[in-house]
Amino acid sequence: MSASTLPGTPPAPRTPTAGHKGNNLTGFTLTHDLIRRAVPELGRRLANAASDGALDPAAVTRLTTWWGMFTTILDGHHTSEDSHVWPVVLAADPALETVSRTLEQQHASLDGHLAGIHEGLRLLRDNPGSHEPGLSHLLARIAEFDALMYDHLQLEERTMVPVLRDRVTGEAYAAMLASLASGHDPADFVPTMPLLLEQASQQDREFMLGGMPAELRTRYEQEWEPAYSELLATLPAA
Repeated sequence: MSASTLPGTPPAPRTPTAGHKGNNLTGFTLTHDLIRRAVPELGRRLANAASDGALDPAAVTRLTTWWGMFTTILDGHHTSEDSHVWPVVLAADPALETVSRTLEQQHASLDGHLAGIHEGLRLLRDNPGSHEPGLSHLLARIAEFDALMYDHLQLEERTMVPVLRDRVTGEAYAAMLASLASGHDPADFVPTMPLLLEQASQQDREFMLGGMPAELRTRYEQEWEPAYSELLATLPAA
């Protein structure tokens, strides 16, 4: 199993395209793009679900499934940063130790906000006849989480990401990815990849899927991607 198939982790470096320098962070960039997109999208879909004054529990259940796919990607991204990515960055630039500690502390705080959002979705699903003030409180929490994630991503991209891309050696980068890939069951994360790749360019899509074994890619294209499309079609409008 190639690390290039791990959502939320930077794919293994391959032959650089014209004009590309440094380690290829396609997967990392796609994950940050997804975070910026999915968090406010949850708020919009929830608000639209209740736009007629009612809230369908089945719609909240489907939206919770979609959000669960996102949080699986996000959790994998943060875990891999703390356990594998930041140590490699710090080996290249030890002066970023304080930033690394700050980011890890933010990850723990963000986990608390994610738990609150999950609980808010559960309450909406289980109490459809009285969705206020729960819905308003949940939308406010999502907006707060969105703002916190924005600042968090900005800090990573100003400090850690340039070092990961330009100063970590290709050998150290490849070793990090090999370590990340070991011990992962593809069935745990590949079903979430249609969300990660939903708005990816064809080039980025092929980069992320190109390292999959043929049997796994067949399942992805014939099972997991169509299932995601079906789920997406049933969600409240974004």
